[in-house]
Amino acid sequence: MKLADLITKKVHIIGINGIGMSALAIYLKKNKIEISGSDIAKNSITDNLKKNGISVIIGHKESNVKNKDIIFYSSAIKDNPEIRAAKKNKIPYFNRSKLLQIICKDKFTIVVSGSHGKTSTTSLLGHLLVSSGLNPTIISGGIMKNFGQNIHLTDSNYVVVEADESDGTIFKLKPSYLIYLNVDKEHLDYYKSFSTLKKKIKNFILKTAEKSKVIINNDDEFLNTLKSYSPNIITFGKKNKSIYSFRNIKLTYNRSIFDLYKNNKIIQKEISSPLVGEHNIQNLTSALVVMKDLDIKINIKNIMAFKGTLRRLNILGSINKSIFIDDYAHHPTEIQKLIDVSNLYKNNQIYLIIEPHRYSRLNDLYKEYLQTLKNINNLNILRTYSAGEVFTKKMKNSKNLVNDLNVLYSQQTGYLDTYADLFNLLDNLTSNNKKKIIIAAGAGSISNQFRLYYDSKKK
Repeated sequence: MKLADLITKKVHIIGINGIGMSALAIYLKKNKIEISGSDIAKNSITDNLKKNGISVIIGHKESNVKNKDIIFYSSAIKDNPEIRAAKKNKIPYFNRSKLLQIICKDKFTIVVSGSHGKTSTTSLLGHLLVSSGLNPTIISGGIMKNFGQNIHLTDSNYVVVEADESDGTIFKLKPSYLIYLNVDKEHLDYYKSFSTLKKKIKNFILKTAEKSKVIINNDDEFLNTLKSYSPNIITFGKKNKSIYSFRNIKLTYNRSIFDLYKNNKIIQKEISSPLVGEHNIQNLTSALVVMKDLDIKINIKNIMAFKGTLRRLNILGSINKSIFIDDYAHHPTEIQKLIDVSNLYKNNQIYLIIEPHRYSRLNDLYKEYLQTLKNINNLNILRTYSAGEVFTKKMKNSKNLVNDLNVLYSQQTGYLDTYADLFNLLDNLTSNNKKKIIIAAGAGSISNQFRLYYDSKKK
């Protein structure tokens, strides 16, 4: 199926208010395809979709798909009346992966994947290529501040797209370039085991490398084992044995500086980036590898002009000298990077508020959560965000995590059962004029609630 095949179709998207599905919906609309969509609740994305001329129905019901020709649904959708109606009425329906596959077909596609850093890297690489004049379409998993939404649409044959392993979407794509940032214990609810996930990734990388360039993180323990399989596999990392390496790192709370080497020869000195932390140097390096391989000149001004993406170490502002920072971190590895970056704020007390996301993730990675959060001062943990999962007695939740941290490591981690508890905590923290950094992190509703509080109190 090609994009042109959809021109005469009435397309309906289930779960359209999701950050990924909304970008694809806008892409179809801009290509003059009739689009409708539904979701369980309204959010900020709903307004953006309406600005792009896409109607959104709130609530899932069979009548939503009446007279529709084809349906695409989000991976978050499980049992749904609209899918049941599609089956009953023999309306073709496909997972999000199929739609992404259709959009990328016959395009020069640069795919960014990995457990962590995909959104930042996709947005940054897209921005650099736009600034260089290549001007690709960019489909990101987050709101790109440079473009004001999660998609940048052009008539170019180039596409930069974020793709993850959460539902196997990535394995159906045929990229011209593939960036693989890292491989971690993630989406085990879908793959059932880490070994299965790694096997899938290995097979995909090696198959892609038969005809296309694959850029892999040489510092990643698993990806490092794949580098010798093909001359089309290009390595990057901190290690000297990487084809591209970043060295002489200087980190502050608002800037990252490093030198870029190729085969142990310096090719760019003092690259300065507004993205903070060594993990962001890693992300930027992967993007620069693509630029160099495409023979596009590195422009430091373009790097510094990147404004970032929403929910990635976003400074909202301050209340009574307390700086509010919003972040998407919801995996122990991401939380650790967040802690590392927070330590760059010298002479400030750091207050960290975590909302664990999904019972399955918390339980699959419980030891990792304990290891990451042990000995952290001024830590508070919210009730686990279920994301539709059902809690059973055999599972551990945020209360267990708080209790184990306090008993095993003699710390004073607080438990927040409701968002009202969160607001009370923030009231207490901002009641004086002492300098402090307040960081809220998670993939659930913590961001909306944190921003709601900040917007209600800022002057």
